[in-house]
Amino acid sequence: MKILSDSFYTELEALIKDRFEQEENIQIIQKVDWEVEANRCLIAMTNYLNSITTDKLSYSDIEKIGVIDVCWNEYGSDIEIDFMPDNDFETAYDEGCIMNNSAIDNDVFFEKYFGVDGEGAWKKIGNDYLEITTIFYFIIKAVVPFLVEDESFKELPKLSPCHFGFAGSHDEERIKIFTYTA
Repeated sequence: MKILSDSFYTELEALIKDRFEQEENIQIIQKVDWEVEANRCLIAMTNYLNSITTDKLSYSDIEKIGVIDVCWNEYGSDIEIDFMPDNDFETAYDEGCIMNNSAIDNDVFFEKYFGVDGEGAWKKIGNDYLEITTIFYFIIKAVVPFLVEDESFKELPKLSPCHFGFAGSHDEERIKIFTYTA
């Protein structure tokens, strides 16, 4: 399935040109099949949402989901998903993360392209590691509209509107990337 638009590739080119520091990393990034990566992320997120039950949500005191928080785990390479019961995007995070479980394992990405697991990626890639998190932010923005069309999302108990937020680390302020209204 084609997920990525021309604007993804335009943003990617600008990011590579303006912010990547190491030529070796630039060459690697330019060889990545980003469409494959986007599909991998969509499948992983779909599988994760399929694993969420009302019992799991209830255990975390969530009757309905107001915000779906997608966050890069800066201590590894996975992308975590968490749920907030409040759909006021500005205040939803005041209660803190509730579940914070890994949804997308990026060890495969780092091993395939950089020859290192996610935990060793920062040391090998240097500051360009931060730019890779930005690329995955672009991917998640592109994937979410497809995700909300999947039964895994449709079956979740959620408020309307239900927002998606993204952060490149746990301490970073979330950026609203999508709003779903039933």
